[in-house]
Amino acid sequence: MKQRIVTGVIAGAFFLALLFAGGIWFTLFIALISVITFHELMAMAKHEKVLVAEVLGAITVAILVLYDVLSPYLFGLSFTDLWLALTILLLLLSIFTHNQFHFAHCAFVSFSAFYIGLSFHYFSAARESGLGIILFILILIWTTDSGAYFVGRKFGKHKLAPVISPNKTVEGFLGGVILAVLAACLFQAVADLAILHSPVKLVASALIVSVFGQLGDLAESGLKRHFGVKDSGKILPGHGGLLDRFDSLIFILPILHLLNVFNF
Repeated sequence: MKQRIVTGVIAGAFFLALLFAGGIWFTLFIALISVITFHELMAMAKHEKVLVAEVLGAITVAILVLYDVLSPYLFGLSFTDLWLALTILLLLLSIFTHNQFHFAHCAFVSFSAFYIGLSFHYFSAARESGLGIILFILILIWTTDSGAYFVGRKFGKHKLAPVISPNKTVEGFLGGVILAVLAACLFQAVADLAILHSPVKLVASALIVSVFGQLGDLAESGLKRHFGVKDSGKILPGHGGLLDRFDSLIFILPILHLLNVFNF
């Protein structure tokens, strides 16, 4: 427990310092986190032995996160173009490895690179759109996690997804959502963000973040259960890997982008 607290305090302070600073250093930090997260996903699936595929995927992840910075040097390549380039290179790799690295591996690496890369790209974009927006999202994620844990522990009786995550309950899920909505109202009362002046948008945003944040956590739990691992990595002593820490966020951000909730 002591190790968990120390790690949480140090890592949290460093992360928040860069988050508040913003700018290129924050973007570079997010790019580093995204590459490590991608490596964790490859290691979970035991693709670390195919070094060329992981390197190609990691380069793609970094380019996606740094896309706005690198765009003048990318010859007009879009996200779709990058996906096609990675897919073609991975398929060529399957040929040169005599199908030891086969189509299913290609699909997994390609999907993982774009899921991680685009999600963290939107993380950086959300920060660039304003500190208030990303703080709103993060605070709601943390509030949801706390509400789900304590309400579930106290009142939880009905299992939410027993095959994927036996400890999660419907009561905890609802508790997390309710606490997130209350936190959103309190945050807006203090921060007074212009984009959240509409009560309907405020509550809707809180519901989207809280509900899909918990679904993102379940998605990662299902992934770990599929690969038979307890944690995605060991980079954070007492906390597991970076994917464990960012699972909800990287699930939420593409959804917020698709729904154009915060214009990033």
